[in-house]
Formats: sequence, C-alpha cells, structure tokens
Amino acid sequence: MKNIGMLVCLLTIFMAGCSYPSEHDSGEGLPVLITLTCNPNLNSEPCQNVQFDRPDEIRMMMETIHTAERLLGIIDYGAEYRMSITNTNGSITGYDLSLGMDSKMQGLLVNHEDTNIGYSISVEDANQLRRLIQRRTD
Repeated sequence: MKNIGMLVCLLTIFMAGCSYPSEHDSGEGLPVLITLTCNPNLNSEPCQNVQFDRPDEIRMMMETIHTAERLLGIIDYGAEYRMSITNTNGSITGYDLSLGMDSKMQGLLVNHEDTNIGYSISVEDANQLRRLIQRRTD
C-alpha cells in the first residue's frame, strides 16, 4: 500500500510538470516551431528536413513526446532526425527521433540532455508522426 501511495504521488508530480494545453486551448503555451533535420550519417532510408509551425501539428508532436515511455537500461541507437523544439521564450530543446518506415515498429525519442535514456513511442503514435511528416514532405 505504501508503494502505491508513492507511485501515485510521483505520477501526480510528473503529470503536473509535463502538462500541455488541451485541445480546446488556443495554442498558448505550445512551442512555436518544431524542426526535424535529417541525420546525414544515416543513409538507410530517404529523409527530408521538415518544419512544423501550425499549432495542431505542434500539439500532436508534443502529445507524442509526453506519452512516450522510458526504456530501461542504457541505449545504443542511430537517429533519423535531430528534433529542435523552439519555445515561445526562444529557448530550444533538442531530441533525437527515429521512426523508420515500418508501420509495425515503435519510434524512439532521446533527449539531448541525457542521451543514455531513451523513450519508446507507441506504434500508433509513431504511425501518426510518420503520416504527419509524409504530409509535409509530399
């Protein structure tokens, strides 16, 4: 019972610190730009740089980040994209993002602040991001 209380407390703190605007918000508080830059050292699949500046697209990307699940252990990975999130105050947060082309595969997200920790993006969310990128690059 003690462990459950601690888990609920930690979950509450995490969710409060990682909150993002709901669908009904005007976009206030969302980053102003998300840029995906292709990794030139990873030539296995075609890749195009892409920018997202529409609030609906940014909201979708941010929801995916907030729902990614931490992977256990130290990871060894190659990333398709370097993702830069430009916030309203001008600060930039960096991630590595890997999605691949296989619609049955999860995605991988790694924050540049600690590249030993990876986050798994669900197959459903990864496919949603693949479609979003495809719409912008067609």
